Amino acid sequence: MGIQISYQFKGRWKVRQFGDNQVVIGRPNSQCSVDIDLSPDTTVSRLHARVWSEGDKLWVEDMDSRYGTLVNDKKLIGRTEIQAGDPIVIGETTLKVDDLPAAED
Repeated sequence: MGIQISYQFKGRWKVRQFGDNQVVIGRPNSQCSVDIDLSPDTTVSRLHARVWSEGDKLWVEDMDSRYGTLVNDKKLIGRTEIQAGDPIVIGETTLKVDDLPAAED
């Protein structure tokens, strides 16, 4: 199973699919790499949040970012279960997560 994340900054939507079940979101530099680079949104921390699937559930967790993460307009504290399509706000960027179905043989 994988994860699909749609994200929008200043009116432009992008969609990324990941085969892994964990995605790190932020802005990269020489000390850290991220799976989704939200540059040029400067209100996003280097390592801002991570999203992952565990079994049939989706989770999101803030990684001690400076400005925090919102899920359904509520500040995220600790790891929180999310539903596909729940709006996640990181800085000035809005994200939505969907599970990808397992590949069929």
